[in-house]
Amino acid sequence: MKIGIYLGDIKKPKSVGDLTFELSFVDEILSQNTGHDYVFYYFGKKNIFKNTQNAKFVPLKYYKKLEISYHPFCIKAYKKPFQSLNYKLKQDKVNVVYFLSPYLYEHIETPYFANIRDVAHRILPHFPEFSTNRVVEKMERKLNTFLTAASKIITCTNVAKEDIKTLYDVIDENIVTLDMPFPNWVKNISPDESVLDKYDLLKNNYILYPAQFWTHKNHIRLVLVAQMLKEQNINLKVVFTGLDKGNKTYIQKQINELDLEDDIVFLNYVNQQELAALYKNAYTLCYPCLAGPDSISALEAMYFNCPILISDNPGYIQQLKKSALYFNPLDEEDIFDKIRMLNDIATKDEILANGKNLIEQYTFKNYIDRFLKLMDDFYQTRLCWSLDENYTNK
Repeated sequence: MKIGIYLGDIKKPKSVGDLTFELSFVDEILSQNTGHDYVFYYFGKKNIFKNTQNAKFVPLKYYKKLEISYHPFCIKAYKKPFQSLNYKLKQDKVNVVYFLSPYLYEHIETPYFANIRDVAHRILPHFPEFSTNRVVEKMERKLNTFLTAASKIITCTNVAKEDIKTLYDVIDENIVTLDMPFPNWVKNISPDESVLDKYDLLKNNYILYPAQFWTHKNHIRLVLVAQMLKEQNINLKVVFTGLDKGNKTYIQKQINELDLEDDIVFLNYVNQQELAALYKNAYTLCYPCLAGPDSISALEAMYFNCPILISDNPGYIQQLKKSALYFNPLDEEDIFDKIRMLNDIATKDEILANGKNLIEQYTFKNYIDRFLKLMDDFYQTRLCWSLDENYTNK
């Protein structure tokens, strides 16, 4: 069977989250002898991947097209896909395509599976990135069609499944849950311990929060926690890593007003070697994000044996089970209490042991095996019609 894989936009080397998942997916597929042929489609740099005997990589391009606006003398340029993906899928004789990120440019006639991790823009519409971002608004206008036309929707928790069913009116049997695997990069990385000296950090002496500065990431809560730690003379710094997505200035102003400049460290973007060392040496990963329903950062921390404190979002609880301590993300006193609980060696050892057992299940090999089983099962349905016949004019 020939399987198409849409990777999305991979041109930004500092992207995280979804891109981490997508590149790990490619890595695992190429490492296995699955008996299938693959065509990967992506926007981004040319020749970022190399073709193999069973895998072809097809870079997609944008072009600028002139569009006349409502005012007859006003002309503006905007980007559109250079080539029709729908056409290329039919040209490449792809049996079924898996969209690792939503594709909203055109209707796709080839049967497809859609990967959707969350619909946070519908769950938390009051946050600026979800209420004022035109890209999100455009996505929402078209996401209904994209999801309802999918042969299968793949998500990572039953919490996400119920959200999709409720908000997009999709029947239960068309949504499948596959546990989010930890990214492949953690297995082969050599932690760069020099990052501690570089930023004057001590082992087990800082709380780590790796997250872009979106408003829903709730950085302010850890600023308030840092204030409580200072008042209690507890020597723990708070370390933020991540790029500014519009909320960093506000967080910095709050830190200055509370006189916490020496207690909170901004590292901006860090590479994977540095991030691995930060996980490995942290007192805890503290993740007060208000969205969900799964966390790649928590899985990365778990792999490096870093204790996890995280929001009591039902999705996180379902994902991480007994390998984390959970708190109310809008209550800094609850977060502070959970931080102190890690002083109890028995509590800390228990969640680390649970995490070690859980991470052995959350491998990309297990994910790919289950994914290919879904594809093989669907192939029996796909045999009902031809790859060559044009059915649109019948």
